[in-house]
Amino acid sequence: MKKQLLSVMAIVGAMTLFSPVALSHSDIKPQHGGVVHSKYDLSFELVREADSVSLYVNDHGKPLATEGLTGQLMVLAAGKKSETTLYAAGVGKFTASGVQIPDGAKAVVTLTDKNKDVMTVRYSF
Repeated sequence: MKKQLLSVMAIVGAMTLFSPVALSHSDIKPQHGGVVHSKYDLSFELVREADSVSLYVNDHGKPLATEGLTGQLMVLAAGKKSETTLYAAGVGKFTASGVQIPDGAKAVVTLTDKNKDVMTVRYSF
């Protein structure tokens, strides 16, 4: 009886570890050198560049269509808040020029679709 119980527990444990749900939300590694967050079943990678930022949005590894989406970026740094528009720059990518996100800053990305549904992702640098 004890052996059967241990066998059943081992099988259930293995099924839990290797289920598609457990594997689908694993840690995502940055593809463009930025910071990645997963939310809304999407991955959002915010990349700081010299005088601009880029946001890459993927849906299960495939670039998300940007048509119909508008974006905003708010940066909180040194007690000051700045906001700028993120512009679609091809499938799965948004950019904003003239923006710097310094170390220690917090950034909030907001994407809104044509139905006025809002996605918000927060970053700390």
